[in-house]
Amino acid sequence: MQQKIADELLSTLQNQFHMQSFREGQLEALMTLMTKNRLLCIQPTGYGKSLLYQLPSILLDGITLVISPLLALMRDQLQQLKNRFHIPAASMNTDQTPEENRNAREAARRGKIKILFIAPEQLNFVDRFEFILSLPIKLLVVDEAHCISTWGHDFRPSYRQITKLIKAIIKKDADIKLLALTATANKKTEEDIKNQFKINRKTLTVHRESMERKNLRLSVIHTQGVESKLATLTQLFTSLKGSGLIYCATRENTENVAEYLNSQGIRAIAYHAGISIQSKLKIQNDFLDDRYPVIAATNALGMGIDKPNLRYVIHYDFPGSITAYYQEVGRAGRDGQLADGILIYDRSDRKIQRFFIESLPKPEDFEEIIAEVDREEEGINLTTLRHLTGMHSTKLSVILSELVEQEFLNKIYIHGFQFYQKTKKKGSPDLSRFQNQYQVKLKDLDAMQYYAEQSHQCLMEFLRIALGDKKTSPCQQCSQCAATSSQAAQRFSWREAIQETV
Repeated sequence: MQQKIADELLSTLQNQFHMQSFREGQLEALMTLMTKNRLLCIQPTGYGKSLLYQLPSILLDGITLVISPLLALMRDQLQQLKNRFHIPAASMNTDQTPEENRNAREAARRGKIKILFIAPEQLNFVDRFEFILSLPIKLLVVDEAHCISTWGHDFRPSYRQITKLIKAIIKKDADIKLLALTATANKKTEEDIKNQFKINRKTLTVHRESMERKNLRLSVIHTQGVESKLATLTQLFTSLKGSGLIYCATRENTENVAEYLNSQGIRAIAYHAGISIQSKLKIQNDFLDDRYPVIAATNALGMGIDKPNLRYVIHYDFPGSITAYYQEVGRAGRDGQLADGILIYDRSDRKIQRFFIESLPKPEDFEEIIAEVDREEEGINLTTLRHLTGMHSTKLSVILSELVEQEFLNKIYIHGFQFYQKTKKKGSPDLSRFQNQYQVKLKDLDAMQYYAEQSHQCLMEFLRIALGDKKTSPCQQCSQCAATSSQAAQRFSWREAIQETV
């Protein structure tokens, strides 16, 4: 039986995906999913995790549901599935027009697609949750599964709805297959994910691959001030070839970096959450077609651009955690060829990340929302709440999700609109999750700074240990290893020029 399944998987890989053999770990993971039904797969960026649900979707009846926060990835996956692999697929998310979302729902309802992508925030809406529950789902995939854990670097309250959805689907079909995917989960996050998915005494089997990226050459360049950073970019671009990403912490910095590079004769464009959907799509397509060699982006770009030949990822500002950094820098060199991951480090940038941490919801924010909802017996919608409180929509959604889960609020659906009502529950909400997340983020920020400032350990080895690898060794090519290797030092000759410039 096992051999028959393995043969079927290989045959599908060759005939449908035009690949002759599986990558390391893929067949083992697929066999576990097909025979044991529940799998948590922890693999580095670029390992081909998407194949773990694309291939089974062909073999299974019904629909494969993929819950992912990466909207750009959805677009890329849809194009690839339709044009390259001829697998019918659709998506539902806020980057699409209402008509596009309606068409996706209709295609799913009529059984015209094999894979449906949705953003986790869609599960916050009663009508969409019920619609998803009505579909013949045979495989449920949670991408970026670390988001479900309060110990993860990118916890999202919308992901709490996933467990609710799983429980409801299992009541309909006890044999549904569950697949959780992430490139970044340490041991504590791994255990939390397993606990979240432990339903009917069944837990996830875990497949963990090494976090090593042998073709990724890491470096840290110390700077001080904006002029020093920009001068560093100028010097870098005398050596760096091909396409690349420059990650910035703020929208303003993406605009400034893109403007500066263009003034230096380097064609670049900014990308952030404030750009229209149409402009985002055009920028992504132009970048994929090499019309722009460089994008300066916030993490609004996410991990979604699948451009295997990225030759470098530069961090103009340092991110808030090791795991976020590993994910973002891991976009470079997915084709297996040598690529650079460069962190331009200024210690004062900590204040930007500290600001993001301090913006987490506080007890008084929860009290304000409860009070506003309580004033409206018939319910109040999201738009009105946003207007009354002045809160950012993301922060407001986080608070509402938590209050609904703790049963201080109810969601009701009236005439096509969703409203929130106060329940009769007394007392105050338990905010231990947010207190925990606050401490986790502070610890993550400290670890990221230590990575940048330490001068005794291989950079790749540092990342691997932080992400749970047990057996590690120096990479022999990062900027730390270069300090003790004359051969590597020659490869980093551009670093000397940078230090003279800045």
